Amino acid sequence: MVLSEIEQQRALREAREIMKLGEKWQQLMPGEKRPNFERAAREVLRRALGHQVVKNQEALDIHGGLMHEHQPREAHLLERYLKSGTVHPDVMHSFVHGDVYTDPEPPAQPPVSDMSDLPEFEVYVQHSHDLIYPGHYHVGRGEYQEGHTDPHETHANRLVEKQVPESVALPAAYQAVH
Repeated sequence: MVLSEIEQQRALREAREIMKLGEKWQQLMPGEKRPNFERAAREVLRRALGHQVVKNQEALDIHGGLMHEHQPREAHLLERYLKSGTVHPDVMHSFVHGDVYTDPEPPAQPPVSDMSDLPEFEVYVQHSHDLIYPGHYHVGRGEYQEGHTDPHETHANRLVEKQVPESVALPAAYQAVH
């Protein structure tokens, strides 16, 4: 009789499991006879090793076609490889459906000299004496509000000026606790 390589591996695994079961066996009833696990494992091995083993290594017919154009075995092997994550998922999608994703064409850039459709704007150039960082434009006032402050100003110690004169007594809820 001829066994495939997989069938032989299953028989070896079965013999190994029988031996493990023999190590774990416990007597449940007094006088219960222990089964001969070693003989059972030896019989499984004798049957598995007594037959000729044929390796299942047929040549693969892999070509540049889609999934349905391959034989079922080749298609399954390719699909399993593509799902393993070694290549981008779009490759698997194109193998199954035939769709190929490409990057969209970038829009054409207008010539640099063509600025007729742009609104009027002011350009702020920062020099060593210009420490204004525009944040956003206030339409009502027609001014730019500063968006950033100099980092040295934010970290410097500042003198806190009292906003309320000394003669005014604040309610207890407003008094700061120091």
